[in-house]
Amino acid sequence: KAYFFLPDRSGEELNIQKENLIIEERLHEINPGIFDGKTWEEYHEYISKFEKDWFEHKTEGGESLKEVYRRIASVIYEIEEKYKEKNILFVTHGGPAWLFFVASGEYLPDHEDYEKANTQAFVKSFKRFQNGEIRELHFSPLPHDENYELDLHRPYIDEVVLERDGKEYTRIKDVMDVWFDSGAMPFAQDHYPFDFAQGKPFSNKDISYPADFISEAIDQTRGWFYTLHAVGTLMGRGKAYKNVICLGHLLDAKGKKMSKSQGNIVEPFSMIEKYGVDTLRLWMYSVNQPGESKNFDEKTVAILHSQVFGLLYNVLAFYELYRDRDLEKDEFTQSTNILDQWILAKLSELVELSTLELDNYKVLEPARALRDFIGDLSTWYLRRSRERIKDGDKEAKTTLYFVLKNLAKVIAPFAPFSAEDIWLKLRLENDPESVHLADWPTFGERSNLKEVPRFDLKENVLIDMNLVRDLVSLGLQMRQKNNLPVRQPLSSFTITNKDFQKEYLEILKDELNVKEIIFGEEIKLNTEITEELKQEGNYREFLRSVQDLRKKEGLIPSDMITLFIETSEEGKNLINKFETEFKKVAGIREIKFENNEGLEIKVGELVFKIKIEK
Repeated sequence: KAYFFLPDRSGEELNIQKENLIIEERLHEINPGIFDGKTWEEYHEYISKFEKDWFEHKTEGGESLKEVYRRIASVIYEIEEKYKEKNILFVTHGGPAWLFFVASGEYLPDHEDYEKANTQAFVKSFKRFQNGEIRELHFSPLPHDENYELDLHRPYIDEVVLERDGKEYTRIKDVMDVWFDSGAMPFAQDHYPFDFAQGKPFSNKDISYPADFISEAIDQTRGWFYTLHAVGTLMGRGKAYKNVICLGHLLDAKGKKMSKSQGNIVEPFSMIEKYGVDTLRLWMYSVNQPGESKNFDEKTVAILHSQVFGLLYNVLAFYELYRDRDLEKDEFTQSTNILDQWILAKLSELVELSTLELDNYKVLEPARALRDFIGDLSTWYLRRSRERIKDGDKEAKTTLYFVLKNLAKVIAPFAPFSAEDIWLKLRLENDPESVHLADWPTFGERSNLKEVPRFDLKENVLIDMNLVRDLVSLGLQMRQKNNLPVRQPLSSFTITNKDFQKEYLEILKDELNVKEIIFGEEIKLNTEITEELKQEGNYREFLRSVQDLRKKEGLIPSDMITLFIETSEEGKNLINKFETEFKKVAGIREIKFENNEGLEIKVGELVFKIKIEK
């Protein structure tokens, strides 16, 4: 006896006996919602845009393919139970017919690759039905969850009976802690006891035991962390690992658990595409201690990306712009310049701290030290050394090369891709092909420096430069309080420390734009502006405007220009007074005073119109 299942009564014209005809509304085509009345091509074009979740995507007012699959699967499982040993013909539409074969289990893999044994993985590979086509459906009921996805848990597994040598085996009612398998990992990974001689005692050398460290989320405290020790103790091997890096959970910006239902999840790959994997990795390391929960706020990721990788690659780009490969050597000679000595001392400090902390499995402290060092390298060392490097100073170039190359080694554990990128740009012919194959940098007696400064000298450099930077901050605050821009030169700045070397005093004068450093009883900024100082301030302001125009025109530092200036006699006198320095700093071949329709600039009471030609 045959039964015919149709989605509606249109099948009555097939001349089927009424008692054998069953109307099953669950066999109807997908409800396309707002695409009802439109073509299938329009629907498929729309649904194809949702590459990752096309199977679960629901059109407005319609249903998803997953919902269609659920109702089709429910039909076939019900019929299998109710109409055993009967011949059945399903008359339906293309979509449901397609999903019948998915629900039948015919598209399960022929091996135990259960990760792929799901609906979506096999739907796309199905050969579509032709209109009026008949196919035989071989159905095999399988254990499934409420969505009719493969599920081999109870109660299905209780019905499985295995047989060997005439003896039957079934699942026992008592279940060992499921974490036992994970706890046995150190032994199982070396295939103990099967690859060991029967009865032969084994030592920790026979297996990888104990581990140097273990790293997992905080919820593994009672799970993996505990059972590893428990199994190790039962085996007479003692503790399974020496150190633990326990990780906190990732929460949203407000500290709430991320979930799809609350709409506060963050798509990892979109963040990776936006900021890079190294930025996200370093953010995890530096935001707080590993075991604390981490509130993921994209703003903090963007700031870290700018403060670390943005600054670092700006330094690298500047070095490459004025690069001299003849100065790049394996050996390094100590510089006589105080700025070079300072940045090398900072690098030594970073290496020592990172080595000590990483040897003790601490990542927060070296990650933050790395961030601070890159800030010092960019905003203090390079900013103070730009003109030296532009002028071809060999000590400055060799120092910056040495620092960048060793910095690549230090950041390698924290930002492996950026470290590799920098290393490949800087490596010499005899260097290891990867930064991850290079030796960890060392300083002091183990350094490759020919002239290594004594530890007390390094300390003095760091202490004295910190004092200078503190005085600079104080002086800038005084300028701001008196509404005096840094480009306006001042006559003097008085300090109380009389022990500074000349090099530090020159830095202090240049940073605060003062003519003289005076030693006095109190720190004081002379705010009186003479006519001479006012003219120099106007010149510096005008110079900045010309430099900005060069950038706007897309010129590089080596591009020489002709500068056309339209101004008053007073303006001409200002330019002529500083002409030599002005031409050198601004890369000017010739200055022509003539009328033009260029950019208008106001400097104090003076007005200029300027135009440049390359």
